[in-house]
Amino acid sequence: MKVDDKLLKKSISAAIEFSAFKKEGFKDKNRKFDETLDFVINLKDINLSDPKQRIDKEIILPYDILLMDKPNVCVIASDEVLMEAKNLGLDTIDSDGLVKMNNEEKKQKKKFVKNYDFFIVEDKMMPNVARYLARFLGPLGKMPKPFPSGYGIISNAEDLKMTIERYLKVIRIQLKKQPTVQVKIGKKSMEQEKLFENLKTVVNYVADQLPHKYNNIKSMYLKTTMGRPVKIDEQFLKSVKV
Repeated sequence: MKVDDKLLKKSISAAIEFSAFKKEGFKDKNRKFDETLDFVINLKDINLSDPKQRIDKEIILPYDILLMDKPNVCVIASDEVLMEAKNLGLDTIDSDGLVKMNNEEKKQKKKFVKNYDFFIVEDKMMPNVARYLARFLGPLGKMPKPFPSGYGIISNAEDLKMTIERYLKVIRIQLKKQPTVQVKIGKKSMEQEKLFENLKTVVNYVADQLPHKYNNIKSMYLKTTMGRPVKIDEQFLKSVKV
């Protein structure tokens, strides 16, 4: 069963409006930055000890969530791909830098991996990336994966441009230890129609991975960066249950 569009739009509008208040009775805060909108799904009746019920997947949303020119990525490449990455103003590591990284302390490797949301790797450098950094990338779900199961492994400069555009819309959905999914769906300044489409994509994807679909959803919240969490209308959940 699909998401009830009318109810969800109403809930998003209310959540954005009320999340702007620090607490009831306070006037709306005029922030000096464009707040991010976080979406939280709390789940029930799932068994995360069963690998089949866990989620670790990158998905593409209909609209950009970052509202900026480039995502927080590091490009590991050589030759033309490396040059193009530098031209685009992206952080890069070449072959020598990768070897140097391998000689760093474990603490430094962890810090390096945590510093970026995504890694883009030229295909011919993947063996060394897997050898040197897989143990740090893997647990965080940041290991680049080839198409069609994932994104991040490229073979030429044209692929790099397309991947950067894609990563402005990509989010990582993880469900591992706790029965909760939390992702960013955009910025407060975005048109609500676009936020709605991004949120609906997340709801439908998560529900489709669960054993009892929408019946496994316990509650959902929206929250701006500086605002308080606001629960999405429970009528929405009732409307999608089978």
